Amino acid sequence: MKNIHNKADYDEIVRRIALLKSDSQRKWGIMTVEQMLAHCSDQIRLATGEKEPHEKPTFINRNIAKYLGLWLPQIPFKNMKDPVDMNQKYYGTPSTDIEIEKENLTSLLYAVRNFPKQKKLNTHPMFGELNLSQWGRFMYVHIDHHLRQFGK
Repeated sequence: MKNIHNKADYDEIVRRIALLKSDSQRKWGIMTVEQMLAHCSDQIRLATGEKEPHEKPTFINRNIAKYLGLWLPQIPFKNMKDPVDMNQKYYGTPSTDIEIEKENLTSLLYAVRNFPKQKKLNTHPMFGELNLSQWGRFMYVHIDHHLRQFGK
């Protein structure tokens, strides 16, 4: 399964991020490409503790959705509700220029790839406790989903 902790998967995601342009058209959803990049960066900020979560995982998310997300090759749904911590309308980080957002996301991905193995990442706001590999899997799946949203 693809995971940002695998070098080839990480390199693929970074290359696809670099291909985005401010006029990249979405295939679904309401976010601009800049908002999508800020949204993806927020997932990593939640993992590293740079951003504090406002939601708690539910039983269904912790015990069913978590395992589907770990084993499905990609997110099969479009227009899903975001956790409030990553939603641009609530606690999401406001987006800026596309080049800044691309740099923010690639820098955060690099930091997580080099996160000390003995250090624990934060609890996921929807899925609960995740180990470093599980976080890497969810980061890959989530960012891949949004890159496909913008045709990359």
